[in-house]
Amino acid sequence: MPQFDYEVEIIQKEDRDDVIQFMRDYFMEDEPINTSINLITKEKPVNVPLEEYLVQGYDNGISTKAVRNGKMIGVCINPILERNQEHEKVESDNKDFLTIYNFLVYMDEHSDAFKHFPGVNKAITVSLVAVDSRCRGKGIAKDLMSRALIAGKQLGCGFMVVECSSHYTALAMKRMGFECIYTLPYKNYKVDGKIVFNTDPPHTEATVYVKKL
Repeated sequence: MPQFDYEVEIIQKEDRDDVIQFMRDYFMEDEPINTSINLITKEKPVNVPLEEYLVQGYDNGISTKAVRNGKMIGVCINPILERNQEHEKVESDNKDFLTIYNFLVYMDEHSDAFKHFPGVNKAITVSLVAVDSRCRGKGIAKDLMSRALIAGKQLGCGFMVVECSSHYTALAMKRMGFECIYTLPYKNYKVDGKIVFNTDPPHTEATVYVKKL
């Protein structure tokens, strides 16, 4: 098999528009919870509030992109978390964004990753990792994640935490030696008594994985 060459670079401030477009092309429609609420349709081709939320931290000096022949083929955005960090108060007219945001907050609060690391006050996370669909299966996401683990340790983070809405992402975390600390079956996540995410198999649950650095 011929070698698949690419470079890994730190995402720069001027990459913002390219990162958002990459997210639209290879992330927004692929996530099971996004699909289950029809987040992206012909009538709603973009969700700007969610994009703005997910792209936070893209230019923090540790988030990376994979580049092949001058073209972005992978992205990994890695915000830094502090113990007792409060979630920002969000107001939006975008119902789909609020649905996703409130779910992510719920996952974070109920998994409470820092309680598993009593002496740790700082952690690194992954707000999104995405790879060009034509370049998947070549270890690019694993490479970017591995580099994030190293960067987090160098910055004094005690662990990495990853919230997985996809079954395949959870499997990837297991293969990288992460430990599952929280599981939430989608059928159990309800708002006003109604199941919010009717996801297709094998995506039956959301999970939170951690790895000590």
